[in-house]
Amino acid sequence: MKQKLRKSDRLPKYGTPLRDLLIFGVIAFPGYREGLEKGLPLYTMEELSEIKERYKDGLTWEDIDFLLSKKGIIFKKATFRKYIQEGNLSKAINYRNTESGRVAVFPSDTIAHINFIQYYYKIMDGADFDSVIKSMIEQQISYHDAIASRTDFDNVYAAILRYICWGDAQIETAIKKALKRRPNDRDKYLKMVQNIYGKFADTIEKDINDLVSQLQGESITAFETIDFDQEEKDEQN
Repeated sequence: MKQKLRKSDRLPKYGTPLRDLLIFGVIAFPGYREGLEKGLPLYTMEELSEIKERYKDGLTWEDIDFLLSKKGIIFKKATFRKYIQEGNLSKAINYRNTESGRVAVFPSDTIAHINFIQYYYKIMDGADFDSVIKSMIEQQISYHDAIASRTDFDNVYAAILRYICWGDAQIETAIKKALKRRPNDRDKYLKMVQNIYGKFADTIEKDINDLVSQLQGESITAFETIDFDQEEKDEQN
């Protein structure tokens, strides 16, 4: 007779592709919105994104405890350690020196993972979980959406502009993460992004620098820049 899996055994481990999808897709799962509306201690996606950005350099246990307590979640340090040992949460990724000593630092998405685990154990039943997993496995999304969802802008075009104008390389990181199981396509699109940057550096960037240089070399009196027509309109109003 086949042994039935315990609920803890069915929970996708930290670092797996399935868990990465689950933690930020949880808002669409059975009972989640209803739980939020009833005031259960769950996070909105906006709250999770804000926490991830605010603690982009990582969270200490004190940060985690503060955020969870503020939300009304009772989460003991012993439970935190147990989840790490079981592979359900990340081990420390760094260490930080504080006045009280050296403390461990955990990934910026730790709260999102704890939020999902709380939902999984307290709200989601086995049938719902199987249904969600089946749907996720069968669902198809475009490369664009897979990559865009891993940027701050949810937009590949905007991420590329940030890359060529300010050197923000998150578009490269997003492509690597989204297409890590399709290495040939990953390398193809990384090369395309790098070629775009090369064209910008070879042509447009030079033209911009030339324009800026010429503008810096010409002078005008401050008096000539006053918009008298606008001042007259302001007075009339």
